[in-house]
Amino acid sequence: MYLHGPALQEAPSEQIKTDTRSMGKQPVGRYAWLMTSGFLLYTAVMLLGHIVGFPLSYAYLQTVCKTNCDLMPALTPENIQALSRVGLSITLYANLYIAIQTIYVLACIGVAVLIVVKKPGQLIPLSVGLLLVGLSAYEGANYPALTAAYPFLSVPASVLINAIGMGPLSMYAFFTFPNGRFRPRWVLWLYIVYTLEGFIEVFIPSATTNDFLSIVFGIFDNASFPLIVFVLIYRSRTVLNARERNAAKWIIYGMSVFIVTSLLVFAVLPALVPADSLWFLLMNTMGFFGCGINILGFLMAILHANAFDIDILINRTLVYVSLTIALALIYFGSVIGLQALVYGLIGQTSSLAVIASTLLIAALFQPLRRAIQTTIDKRFYRRKYDAARVLATFSATLRNEVDLEQLSRHLVGVVQESMQPAQVTLWLCAPRQKRQKE
Repeated sequence: MYLHGPALQEAPSEQIKTDTRSMGKQPVGRYAWLMTSGFLLYTAVMLLGHIVGFPLSYAYLQTVCKTNCDLMPALTPENIQALSRVGLSITLYANLYIAIQTIYVLACIGVAVLIVVKKPGQLIPLSVGLLLVGLSAYEGANYPALTAAYPFLSVPASVLINAIGMGPLSMYAFFTFPNGRFRPRWVLWLYIVYTLEGFIEVFIPSATTNDFLSIVFGIFDNASFPLIVFVLIYRSRTVLNARERNAAKWIIYGMSVFIVTSLLVFAVLPALVPADSLWFLLMNTMGFFGCGINILGFLMAILHANAFDIDILINRTLVYVSLTIALALIYFGSVIGLQALVYGLIGQTSSLAVIASTLLIAALFQPLRRAIQTTIDKRFYRRKYDAARVLATFSATLRNEVDLEQLSRHLVGVVQESMQPAQVTLWLCAPRQKRQKE
């Protein structure tokens, strides 16, 4: 069978070269090795901080905070009242928080290592990897509890998180995604200004005590995410090509949802609900889901840019990250709902709510995984999904069809539908015995 068409005549190697150039300059040899080794060393140090801070954060989450409660997700007296009203214990709250935090940290670090190791020596993947590792420590209680127990680690932790992980390289990823170029020129100057502002905040913290500078830094910090979205939109409309626009739009979508959700949860909601509302407990975990939206946006952008040859791994990551988030929300909601129902009926809590929620999660795992897998395949892998369905149908026909002419028509139709070539030619070889007789 011979296939003819423009799509089949493109050189795959040229396509790969184009994709690689779109992700920025690619150092080779020892430079790529040094960049990857430095990233892995940074990741190991951050992971060590999570490990040391884990028991400290778990202990802190079970204590009642009196002062400076906004520094980490601590329980206030009002939170304790909200928990007691629905029959939930402090230990259960701490367990749920730690479970969500652990999933979040593993997802951030796992995706970051996967991206950087698969494409070593490229600045955009390295920047995204550093950003994800920094985000793993930015949210949660591990590092705040660690620096509270060991104050001398405050400055090193701030440098690791804010200067390296979420510092100049992460802003480089936002301002130049996906081609690694500062276009237009004012984007470079904006990047320099934000780099200097971050340098002053991290390395000269005394400057933030000045009233004027404190206001300026506050404006920069609060405007950073809307400004990043503006830069991405402007570059998409004026600089990027169609393929790059298709990739950048996922970061725009993710960050837009993150900004709106943050405003609603952290600005509007506190003004509408009382201080002893259960919503304030949910706010402690919203940071994980907000940053998770941005992580998902980067994954979608990478998938649509085809910047990395890890489609299968990204597909599995999308499925299981979505599945984990969905199951965590169902578990958290069912535990709270059932505990509130049991407490309203008998006036005390019961472990049956936790057992029932666990059984519910076990029952929903496979059906929910299949549903998410089908949805992602249809939405992001439509051509492969349709081709797989066509081939499955042809396999069933092949087992039952005995007419060679009919089978040939089926085969040509399958090739046309799944591969969409401009022309198909089918050549049938005569059986060996027939050729020998001739």
